[in-house]
Order: sequence, then structure tokens, then C-alpha cells
Amino acid sequence: MPEQLVLLDSCVMFPMYLRDILLRCARAGCYLPYWSQEILDGATRNLVITGKMSDEKAMKLEGTITAAFPEAMVEVPNGLAEIMTNHPGDRHVLAAAVTAKANIIVTSNLRHFQAKDLTPWKIEAQHPDTFLTHLYDLDPDSILQVIQLWSQDLKKPPLTFVELLDLLGKELPIFASKVLSHEYSQSVFQTAKKALDKLGKVALEGGLCFEGERYRLWQNGRVLTITAKDNRGEILRVQNGTIQGQLSSADIKAFQIFEQSLETELQQAKTHKSQI
Repeated sequence: MPEQLVLLDSCVMFPMYLRDILLRCARAGCYLPYWSQEILDGATRNLVITGKMSDEKAMKLEGTITAAFPEAMVEVPNGLAEIMTNHPGDRHVLAAAVTAKANIIVTSNLRHFQAKDLTPWKIEAQHPDTFLTHLYDLDPDSILQVIQLWSQDLKKPPLTFVELLDLLGKELPIFASKVLSHEYSQSVFQTAKKALDKLGKVALEGGLCFEGERYRLWQNGRVLTITAKDNRGEILRVQNGTIQGQLSSADIKAFQIFEQSLETELQQAKTHKSQI
């Protein structure tokens, strides 16, 4: 993976799960993170103001972050922020990125970082959803390992891999959907195929279909589709061995439950057959 020097804005250090995945990816060597004291103070100050943390806990968090990433802190030279041309409230962020020689600013506040203000410094602003999706595209195995280890670490409350991605999806919908689709599309496809083989009816358009309360399954030749009935439309398509789609954590859970019910029905059918 090419080395990326990345400035994290305070707004992406504030939400707990977003902050955790960004820092965990950095610890895994996916990129090099940077921030200034002003940026870090902004994140911890907002945690206190919103009542998410006490002063003591916020100070402890800041200490943990700085100890884990001692090379991340940059000191912005006096006067540098004043020559920046982006939004006045975030000129200190761009100045910190210039000081760090970062090529990316990860921020949820893209309006304050217009391309015309960043291009002279060869810096790009990216939403965290875009940034993490790009990291995943570069090295999916590393990112998957980060999330799997994180899920195993969580005790209060414990969260499964899917439940953790469900929470991440609130801040990172594209990233979470991509990871879920990568990890679970094959198993969802297998469940859908099994259901069509056992329960499918002849479809008006040809092939077999299965009409559930939440999904419609359809297969004709080497094409299989799953369509959600909540106005999202087609969420998975398998065509000539290639799987494409956008699955949510709710889809994964629904098909896991469906798989269990199918197995129970098939087992009961075998038992009944052996008795007659």
C-alpha cells in the first residue's frame, strides 16, 4: 500500500466509532496520521461540551492518543494559518496539513476545504467515508483484519462483526456496505440459491422466483437477483459467476435467519421421509 500522509480534522476525531476505526487503521500501518494540538483540543472540548465525556475522561483520551501516536503532533509555525484562503474557522487545519506535508485532509466538513484553496498546496479534502473506502479498495485484507480484531476487543458492549459495521454505517454508509458485501455476498447468494432450488415457483418472466415478505429472489440460467421490497430495489446480482450488490447489516441478519429456518425445514423433511 502506498504511504499516505493524512491530517485528521477534529470533526472526525469526535464520534467514537469513527475515531476508533481511523486510529486503528493508522495503527495497522494503512496510513500516517497527523493533527495539531488545536485540532486535538477541539475534539476533546466538544466531547465535554456535549456531555459525552467528563473533563477527566477527555484528558485521559487525549493522553492515550498522543502516547499511541507520538509522531502525529505537528506544530504550526506562527503566521501560516493567516495566509490560508479556506474558511477562516478551519485555516488552522489546512496550515497543520501543510506543516505535516500531508496530501489528504480527512474531514466531514468539506465545505470549509474547497479545491481552489487546497490545490496550491497539493492537498485534497476527503470525507471519512470516501477515505476509508479508498483504504479498503487498496488493501481489503488489512482493513478486514482491523475490524475483526476490533470486534473481538469490544466487551462493553460486545459487538459482532456485523453489529460493529451496522454502527459504522451511520457515519460511513458506503464503506460499511462495501465491507459487508465483500464478506457476505457469497453466503447470501448460496442461501438464495438454496431457497430457489427448494421453494422456487415458475416466474412470469421465466426462471424461478421466491416471494418473501421483505425480498424477492429470482433466477434464470446463470443470473440470480435479490430485490428488496423497501424501495431500495436490487441489492444483489450474480451473473456469470460475478457478484455485485450493496448489502446492509439488516440484509445479512435476515438471510442468516432465513438460512437457519431453511436448514430446519430441510432437516424436518428428511426426518419425515425416513419415517414413511
